[in-house]
Formats: sequence, structure tokens, C-alpha cells
Amino acid sequence: MQLSEELREQIDQQISAQQAAANPLADPIPQPSAPSHAIVWRGAIQCAALAGAVAAALALLSFALPPISLVSFFWFISAPIIVMGVYSSRFRKTQITTGFGARLGLLTGLFILIVTSTLNTIGLVLERFVFHSTGELDAQIEKLFAQVHTNFATQSQQSIKVMSDMLAIPEFRAGILLSSIFFGLTLYLAYSATAGAFAGYLRSRSPRT
Repeated sequence: MQLSEELREQIDQQISAQQAAANPLADPIPQPSAPSHAIVWRGAIQCAALAGAVAAALALLSFALPPISLVSFFWFISAPIIVMGVYSSRFRKTQITTGFGARLGLLTGLFILIVTSTLNTIGLVLERFVFHSTGELDAQIEKLFAQVHTNFATQSQQSIKVMSDMLAIPEFRAGILLSSIFFGLTLYLAYSATAGAFAGYLRSRSPRT
């Protein structure tokens, strides 16, 4: 496990103090200090959590003001790059690399997905079981599956007909929806890591002051 720069400095100071107290007449033994380019993971987690907090705020606003969802979409796209800039400005001594950028981008994507998925799930549960206002959404999903079923029914291949019959099973439809959601989440995490790696690559080529 890689220790942060601040934690290593604290440990070195404690070791030096203990040795000085045990033998006050001896010359102090120089302790190796942490490298100046060490990654401060506590700060990285805080920056990624801040991105998740912004995404949560935008998601809550979009429930009351639907046009805000467009701003939320742009935040989803730009958050891994912005978080890298925030971290780089706070911890200037850290040596930014492409690998660190990918990990920070992935961490940012995880925070954003956790908070937004939780809020969307709570909102969907409230709309279905409390406000009973998911009729339009159900109708759209039903229309989509009906159209796919019709397209499959016109085909002559036996395998396609079997797929058409399976679309009539509610559990199979639910499995398709869950698989689509999981695939979308995976794609976003891959994008977050890639965007973070790209931002880290650009930062690694820029001179640090």
C-alpha cells in the first residue's frame, strides 16, 4: 500500500522524536523523506467525491427542472478531466502520469455513478409506488418491445422466431433492461478512465511549477 506524502512525513517525525528521546546525546540519524512526487490519495478521493456531489446536485435539480439534465450530461462528460485539473492545482508536487490519470478518472466515474444511480433509483421507486406516475414510461417500453417483436415475427428463421417468443416473457424483458443498464454503466466507467488517462497524459507533458 502506498502511503501519502503527509502520512510518511508524520511517521518520520515520530521515529526521529523517539530516537532523540532514547539517546539525547547521539547525533540525530537522518530519516529518508517521502518523495516529493508522491500521490496524495486522500486528496484524490476528496476531489472525486466533490465531482459526485456536483453530479448529485445536478440530478436533484433536474427532477424539478428537466432542462438541467443537459447540464448534468455535460458534467458527466467533462468531470474526469476537471477533477484532474482540480487535483493538479491543489497538489502541485505530485508527478502526474497517464496511469494516475486513468485511476483518478475511474474513481471519479465510480463516485458519479454511485450517487446518480442511487438518486435515480429512489426517484423511480417514488414515482411508481407513491405518485403512480410511470404510466408514460411503461407505455414507451411496451411500445419498444412490441416493435421489436413485430420485426422479429416477420422473419422466417427459426432462431429469430424463438427470440420473438421470448420477448413476450416479462422476466426476459427485465433481463434485457438490466443488461442494457449494466452495459451503459460499464461504458461510462471505461470512458472516465480513458478521459482521465488523457488528462493525465497532457498534464505529464506540461512543466510543473
